[in-house]
Amino acid sequence: MLLSMRYLELLKNDKPTLTILLLQAPIIGLLIMFMVRFELGFGSNVFSANNVVQCTPTIITSSAIHQPDNPTGILGINTNGKSGPVDCNQIVTFLKTDPNGQNYVRTQRNGDVNKALQDYILPSSGSGAQTVLFILSFATVLFGTINGYREIVKEAAIYRRERTVNLGILPYMFSKLVVLGFLSIVQSLILLLVTDLIEPLHQGVFLPINLEVLITFVLSSLAGLLVGLTISAVSSSNDSATSFIPIILLPQVVFAGVIIPLKDWPLQILAMIFPTRWAMIALSSSIGVHSEVTGKDSLLGSDPSYHGTLFSTFSQTEATQRILLAWAAMGAIILLLLIITGLALKAKDVRK
Repeated sequence: MLLSMRYLELLKNDKPTLTILLLQAPIIGLLIMFMVRFELGFGSNVFSANNVVQCTPTIITSSAIHQPDNPTGILGINTNGKSGPVDCNQIVTFLKTDPNGQNYVRTQRNGDVNKALQDYILPSSGSGAQTVLFILSFATVLFGTINGYREIVKEAAIYRRERTVNLGILPYMFSKLVVLGFLSIVQSLILLLVTDLIEPLHQGVFLPINLEVLITFVLSSLAGLLVGLTISAVSSSNDSATSFIPIILLPQVVFAGVIIPLKDWPLQILAMIFPTRWAMIALSSSIGVHSEVTGKDSLLGSDPSYHGTLFSTFSQTEATQRILLAWAAMGAIILLLLIITGLALKAKDVRK
């Protein structure tokens, strides 16, 4: 507690740095949300069900050709000449109530309406929501990393001097984690508030959507913080710590599974060490994005990365398990990096 209070006092006295850290989340959040609004229009919500999952009104299937009242093979709803996607609830109603729709569900999808519905979901449906979630997840990891990447190395001389007296490694580490962790939580909350104010969040799996997203933001930000502290602990100077940043953060972009969908198991396994990967899995599952239509990104093998409940074949239990898995993975990353940071600090004693 003494170390935390001292560090908090130092941070409070460095007002320019503290101001920049506190302004990061609102500035970046507003920038992202206004970009979304200008691109999608003020009447559109990128996280609404109709934007996350879009359905085509009709499909062409050979199974319908043999129906006496449908020789064309076109199966779906009548839009009176209007083009474009339709509300997927209309397709669900068609599959449940229309004789042709019922026959298609019964003969082609073993009586499962949700499986039949997947044939109507448009390719790239939800890509806008996925892109926004990717930027938000990367931002939380970025905030945490920036918060911590210089906080140990800049105190190297003080640390060595106090270590020769009675400074313990764990109290020193946790003084950084408590103060900077609280800052990361505040940044996550601000980012959530800005996002929900301009682009309200929808869906959710087993908790209110804002709470689900906040937990994901906080865990990914804390994982980013531990990435920063680990960089700081293994670096010999501020310059070397800064040099680590692109090496550490660029893979967070590449292995998130958004820009480059991951379909081969060696890369899928490698991607599991990156917090942005798990943040995307949790956020996209909460919002209801379908990875099988936004690039076919898979967690392991051919298992779709996102298990949401919005117009999907996954049950609430399966979706809950996927989100909890993502949270647990980020927790494991935090614990692992704590251990590495401690070992790096201990190694400084050996070098001395």
